[in-house]
Amino acid sequence: MNRIIFEHLGEKGIIKSFENDYGSIELKTSDSEIVIEGNRLELIALADDILSVALSDSDGSHIHLDELFFFTKTDRELIISLKPTSG
Repeated sequence: MNRIIFEHLGEKGIIKSFENDYGSIELKTSDSEIVIEGNRLELIALADDILSVALSDSDGSHIHLDELFFFTKTDRELIISLKPTSG
């Protein structure tokens, strides 16, 4: 995935490195809540992944985020999908 937000924040001097402070990001679910918990860089990485889907030129573009890709702990898969445009 492109790291659009990281690149922008790096250019502004707001963050220095993605790799040095990336720990564990978790997705927790219950009957009434979905909680994504991570540090600042992990949440920026999630925003970057969502932005990449949003900027895609393909309707239906999507990503699957689970323990194999992205989350360090989750009991569910999170899918971010670009809704097809109508008409």
